[in-house]
Formats: sequence, C-alpha cells, structure tokens
Amino acid sequence: MKRTFVAAIGSGFGDVLISLPVVQSLIDTEEHVILVTRSFRQLGIAERVVGLQGEVSESKLNLTTGDRYVNLREHPLQTDYVWGSAEFEAQFGKTNLERIIANIASDFGIKTDFSRLTPLSFERINDLSEAFAFVPGTDGFYKHWPHENWLRLHKKLRRQGRRIIVVGKPDESPAVQRLLSAGLEHFQTETAGSAIDVISSCAAVISVDTGLMHTAIQQGIPTYAFMHPQNFHTRSNANCFNFLAQQCPEKCLRDFTPKAGYADSSGLEVGLKFDQRECSLPIEENCMGVIRTDDVIELLEKHGRLRAMTASAEED
Repeated sequence: MKRTFVAAIGSGFGDVLISLPVVQSLIDTEEHVILVTRSFRQLGIAERVVGLQGEVSESKLNLTTGDRYVNLREHPLQTDYVWGSAEFEAQFGKTNLERIIANIASDFGIKTDFSRLTPLSFERINDLSEAFAFVPGTDGFYKHWPHENWLRLHKKLRRQGRRIIVVGKPDESPAVQRLLSAGLEHFQTETAGSAIDVISSCAAVISVDTGLMHTAIQQGIPTYAFMHPQNFHTRSNANCFNFLAQQCPEKCLRDFTPKAGYADSSGLEVGLKFDQRECSLPIEENCMGVIRTDDVIELLEKHGRLRAMTASAEED
C-alpha cells in the first residue's frame, strides 16, 4: 500500500492548521495520508481531519519502499531563509505565510487552495451558539492585545447581552490568567479536540494571532484577528477580518529573534520562543494598542452581530 506522510511547516498547533490546505490536497489525490507530528502541541488534530489516516511522531517515522514524504519543514525556503527578513523580502517580495506554503507545496507538485477549506470534524456545543470566544494568549507578548482593551471590549459586548467566554490555558498564558482573574468566564479545553469543539460552536471568535485563530478560520467561524505587522500570518479567507497593528517604536526594545532551542519538541512552551516582556509603553504608543475596541465594535455592528450601540452602551 502506498502511503503519503506529510509534516506541517512547524512544531506548533497553528502550524498544522495553516498547513491543512496542503494536507487536504493530498487527501483528495492520495488514498492513505498520514500526518507527521513534531511536538505534543500537534497531537490530537489528525483525528479531526476528514480523510486523514492517522498521525505518527517524527521521531518514530519509518519510511519503507514506495512511501512518499512531503516534509514542508525541510524545503529551502524554510532552511535557507529567515522569513520576514529584509533579505527574504528583497528576493521574494512581502512575506505572507499562505504564499510561502503554496510555493513550497508547488515544488512538491501539490496545488493548494486557501480559499477552499474543509472543516475539521467536531461535536457541537449548543450552549455556545450565541457566544463570542476571546482568545488572548499566544507565543509572543508582542502579539498580545492590551489587557485593558480586552476588558473594555468585554464590558461593551456584555451590555449588548452577549455571552463571552475565554478560551486558552491559564497555566501557560499570562494573558488568559489575567482575564480570568478579572472575572471573565473560562471555558476549559484540555485537548486539541475539545478546543476545536468549542471554537467551532461559537458565533464568533475574537483572537490574537495563534493556533485557535487558524482553527476558527478553518471552521468557517467569523474571526476577528489582531495581527502584529512583524508577523505574516494574516489570512485571506472571507470569514477572517484582520486588524493590523503598527510596527513597534524603537523605544519598545523588543527582541523578535526566536530563542535557541525553542523548536525542541520536548520543551515547546508558550514562553520559550519569544521575548515575553510585557510592553511598558502607554496603550496609545503600544504597537497592538492602536487597535481600538471601537474598531472591533464597529465591524461587529457592520456585520449585523450587534445592535447599534446606545449612548449609554458606548461609555467605557
């Protein structure tokens, strides 16, 4: 039996999600496709990918005659360049992860279509059908939306009668913990499958750039994403609405270089990859703080997900 193994572009949960158009293209043309996982963060996703025949750890991968290995991590665009660097963009143009993945896949003879996403299987949670999910945690503090803005948005949405849940692990994310300490409702997700179920059941997802954001996009859920310009994970799908921050001012002094050893699958933790210092600048100068709560409210109103705000509801 011919088997096709495919490894996502990186070691994280979101890396699998954004690689799914490649996986799906293989499933559409091959009989036996298996996901190769690199870290514990990628476990449990394969069973939700319709048509996938399972998963295997990279450390236990044993190829035999006739097997095909599509390793998106070992392409020269991965190994020979730093994405987002001036050198990369001088040669390839402005960085966008969808384009990078499509180019890598093309060299494997695989056509990808990021506009046609096949939803993951999930179990609907009926109680969440009208809820908005806040996803505040991610792997670099420079991608965090200010805590005060989350609280302000929560207050305004609650005045509209909306149920708000926070999704994420407080023991791994200070941003999640702070919102829970402020009294916001936490919807616990212990596994990849349970997180997929929750995200897939909500009316909308408001999120920083993280794996659950990509999950919501995959599932066709209206997704309001806060994106740092230093990153390049903006999505082109019609259900994704990107709010773009500004470049960090020089006085921010952030270090965007990934730390040595961050890709070690045995130690892949949220706080390991990037500079985790909380921004000390005022919100109006904070790179992510320029995304205002009113910007989000206005777009939600435009999309018919909120009634027009009254004067009293507009007060902070």
